[in-house]
Amino acid sequence: MTGFDGPAQILGMATISLVFAQKIVVETLGRVRFWANVTPPLLSAAYFQIWSAVQSARAGNTGLVVTDLANLILLLLIFMMIRTAVINRRERWRKANADIAASATSAREAHKIAMLAEQLAGCGHFRIDLKAEVSTFSDGLYEIYGFDNRREAPTLQALADLYPETERARLLDFVVAVIRTQKPAQMEARCQLRDGRERIILTQASPEIAEGGEVTAILGVSMDITDTRSRETALAESEARLRLLADHVTDIVLWISAGGKILYASPSVEGLGYAPQSMVGQALADYILPADYGAATRLLNRVFDDDPADRDLIGEFRFISLRPGADEVWLEGFARAVRDPSGRPRSAVFNFRDVTRRRELEEDLRQAKTRAEAAAQAKSEFLANMSHEVRTPLTGVIGFSTLLSETPDLPAQAHLYIRKVIASGEALLTVVNDILDFSKLEAGQLELDPAPFPLRGFLEDVAGLFSAQVEARGLRLEVKVAEDAPQHLMADRARLQQVLANLLSNAIKFTEKGVIRVQARYDRVQRKLEIAVSDPGVGIQPDAAGRLFQRFTQADGSISRRYGGTGLGLSICRQLTELMGGGIDVISAPGAGSTFTFTILAPPADAAVDEAMDSEASPTTVAMADETSRILVVDDLEVNRELLRALLLAAGQHGMEEASSGPEAIAMAMRQPYDIILMDLQMPGMDGFAAARAIRQLSKENAATPIIALSANVLAEHVDEAQQAGMNDHVGKPIVPARLFATLNRWSGVRLQTPADADPRGA
Repeated sequence: MTGFDGPAQILGMATISLVFAQKIVVETLGRVRFWANVTPPLLSAAYFQIWSAVQSARAGNTGLVVTDLANLILLLLIFMMIRTAVINRRERWRKANADIAASATSAREAHKIAMLAEQLAGCGHFRIDLKAEVSTFSDGLYEIYGFDNRREAPTLQALADLYPETERARLLDFVVAVIRTQKPAQMEARCQLRDGRERIILTQASPEIAEGGEVTAILGVSMDITDTRSRETALAESEARLRLLADHVTDIVLWISAGGKILYASPSVEGLGYAPQSMVGQALADYILPADYGAATRLLNRVFDDDPADRDLIGEFRFISLRPGADEVWLEGFARAVRDPSGRPRSAVFNFRDVTRRRELEEDLRQAKTRAEAAAQAKSEFLANMSHEVRTPLTGVIGFSTLLSETPDLPAQAHLYIRKVIASGEALLTVVNDILDFSKLEAGQLELDPAPFPLRGFLEDVAGLFSAQVEARGLRLEVKVAEDAPQHLMADRARLQQVLANLLSNAIKFTEKGVIRVQARYDRVQRKLEIAVSDPGVGIQPDAAGRLFQRFTQADGSISRRYGGTGLGLSICRQLTELMGGGIDVISAPGAGSTFTFTILAPPADAAVDEAMDSEASPTTVAMADETSRILVVDDLEVNRELLRALLLAAGQHGMEEASSGPEAIAMAMRQPYDIILMDLQMPGMDGFAAARAIRQLSKENAATPIIALSANVLAEHVDEAQQAGMNDHVGKPIVPARLFATLNRWSGVRLQTPADADPRGA
C-alpha cells in the first residue's frame, strides 16, 4: 500500500478496513479489549500512511500527499461509523430480549393470578374453536366437570353428555343462540358428573367474531353454584318459616331500621287498629304516645349502640291505639339488634307484648298496698292507743292492789280479795301483751336482742316465777339440765322466757295433780337448745293437736270456758321459736298429759353473764338504795303520780316532786336540779318527747340528768322515739315495782357527760 500508487493503495486501504471491521464486530462487547487489539494495526496504518505522505512530499508529488492523508481520514471515519452502528444494533437487541423476558414474566404472573381467581371463585374458563372443533379448558373447568387435565380437552358433545336429556337440549340451544344472535348469554343447568355427584353449573358465554362478521369461536366461564343455591334455598325456607311464625304469633313483631323506620310489621298489629303494610316505611315514633317518646328513644339508643354484646333489651311504653274503647295500649318490647359481619348494628327486631292488663293489675296492687299500709298504720295506732288506754288503768289497779296487799293488819278475807284483783289485773295484762306481741310478729317488727345468760340459772329463775302457783295447786315443778349442756348460751333471754313461761302457765293451768317437768338438752352440732315441758294434765285430742299453734285456736271450745285464754299464746310461741331459728311441737293424748318441745338457735357463750342484767330480770328485788334521790315525776294523771308517790315512800324515797304537764316539768327543771326525771310520754298539749327535748336544750341544771320514760306506750317504735328524744331508759306500765326500783338504782347518782353519749343500759 505504501509502495504503489493508485488502485494498489486503495486495495490496501480496503484490506485494512476489512480487518478493522472484523475487530470491531468481534470486540464490541468489551471496550478495553477492543482498544487493546485495534490500537496496534491502527497505529501501523497511520504510520505508513504518514510515511507515504512524507515521501511523496520529498518527491514533490503533492497529489499523492493529499491522497495519503485523505485515505487516513477515510479509514478513521469508516472505523467509527461501523463501531457506532454495531453498538446501537446490539443495544436494541439487548432491550428487545429484556422486553420479551418481562412480557413473559407478566404473562406467567397474570396466568397465576387468573388461576388463583378461578380457584377462589370456583369457576373455570373455556374456548371452543368452531372451525377447528378444538376446545381449550382452564384447570378450574377441568376440576368443575371432573375431567383429567393431562388429556385433551373434552368436546362440546362430551360436555353435553353430562347433562340429562332435558338439560342437554337446553345446553345445545344455548350454544346455538350465542352463535345466531352473536350476543353474550348465560344458562343455569343441573348436571351429573362422572363420579355420580349432582351439581348446578352456571355458564356465561360470548361469541368471538372474525373480521368477516362470522362467529369463529365461543368464549365462556362456568361456575359451580350448587352450594350457593342450597344456601339460598335454606335461607328462603328459613325466611318462610320465620314469616309464617311472625304472621301468626299473637305478639307484635316489628323490624326497625337504624333510623327508626318500620321495615316489617306482623299482622298482629291489626289488634291496634293498623294495617301491617300501612306501617312499613313509617317512623316508630308516629305510633307511640308523645309522653313516652323519651322511654322509646332511650331503648332505641341502647339497641343501636356499638356494643357488640348479644343481649336482650326491654322497655315499656304506650302505643296509640285505633281500636274502639282503647286510646292507648301498654306494650312491653323485647329488642335485639341485627348486626353486620363487622358487628355494627344495622337494624333491630322488636317483639311487643300487650301488658295493659298487667299494668292495670299492678296499679290496683299499688293502690291495695297503699290501702293495706294505711290499714296497718291505723291498726298500729289502734293497738298503741288500746295498749295505752288499758295499761293506764291497770297501772292503778295492780299498783294500788299491791300496795294494799302489803298493808298490815288487813283481814284475811280482804287479802283474798286483793290477790284475786291482782291476779285479774295480771291476766288482763297478759292478754294485752299477747295481742301486742302477736301484732308485732305478724308485721315482722319484732327484733331479737341476744345476750349471754346462764342456762341452769335461767331455768330455775323462770320456774321460781311459778312457785307460788304450783304450791297453791298442790303440784311439783322439777327442772333438769343435761350434763353436757354449756353453762352459758347466747340468745334473747326475754323472748326465751316468754315462750317457756307460756308453756309452764299452760301446764299448770291444765294439770290437777302430779309433777310438771322442765328438761333441757343441747345439740352441739347444730348449736341448738331443746327444752321440753311435760305435764300429766288433761291431754289433747290427736285431731286438735295440729290446730294448737294457730292464732285464736284452742284444742276444745269448752277449754276457753273452763280455763280461759285468748288462744294466742301458743301461736306466739311458734312464731318466736321460728324467729329464733327453731320450732315447736307437741306430743299428747287425752288423759295422758302433754309434752311441748321447742328448739332455738343458741351458740355457746364464753363471756360472763352481767349480774346486773340478772338482777333486773328477777322480780324479787323491790328495795331501793339507801340514798335519798331528788326525783321529778311528770304525769298528767293524778292516780299515777299518787301510785309512784306511794311506791317511792314505801322504798324510803322522800325527795319526790310532781309535774302534771310538759310545760310545768320544763319550768321546774329550769329552777332546780334533779337526780332522776320520770317522764310520761302521752300527755295532752306537750307530750313527753317534746318535754324531754326541751329540758335537754333549755335547762342547764338538768341537761345531764337521766330521764326515764314511764309510759303505757311500750311498742318498740315508742321506745326508740323516746331514746331519740334524749331519754335514757324506759319503764313500761303497769309498773312492776322491782323493775322500777332496779332502773332507779341503775341511774341513781349518774350525771351524763352529753345526752347523746348516754348509755341507756347503765352508767
